[in-house]
Amino acid sequence: MAAVMALALSASLSAVAADKVRKQGTFEFFLGPYSVTDTLFKDVYPLGSNTIRGILLSSSIVAGIDFYAQIKAFSKTGALTYTQEETKFLMIPLSLGLRYELPTNYVIPYVGGGADFYFYYESNSIGTTLNVATGTHVLGGIYIEFGKKFPLRLNGMLKYTWVKATEGGQAIQLGGFEYGGGIAIVF
Repeated sequence: MAAVMALALSASLSAVAADKVRKQGTFEFFLGPYSVTDTLFKDVYPLGSNTIRGILLSSSIVAGIDFYAQIKAFSKTGALTYTQEETKFLMIPLSLGLRYELPTNYVIPYVGGGADFYFYYESNSIGTTLNVATGTHVLGGIYIEFGKKFPLRLNGMLKYTWVKATEGGQAIQLGGFEYGGGIAIVF
């Protein structure tokens, strides 16, 4: 077993040494729609602007495998179901994970997954809530590269998150589908 691990590590390091224009990481800007799957959430915060914005910082671990940290912001204004009074919701998701990029030219697919920490704040006439919920996610996407030495890439991503929060004995699924695009600065 140790010999197999040593051989795999040696092959990875050889691939790294052979790659003369290897990226060290990325700094990315992301924008896209986010859909909370919970029906109770949808009753209070109706459809409309579901835009989520964020940044991502990644670092190469070995050839093709990156560690990433992504932070985003999502906010909604809605109405309480009984009194119709205004309620405001702010969510700051922090995602940490690993992803694998298939080493190809110009169109670079990737897949990954990791852990999520959703910091959320809700304010209305009933009260104020400030809390954190944890969960997991999977993601996939593609980068479009304009040349090995060109420092910008376009990014298209699809992500699904499972994050369950509990408030007042009521479980609410804050996770859901997210997709969108962005620009990555490669360094």
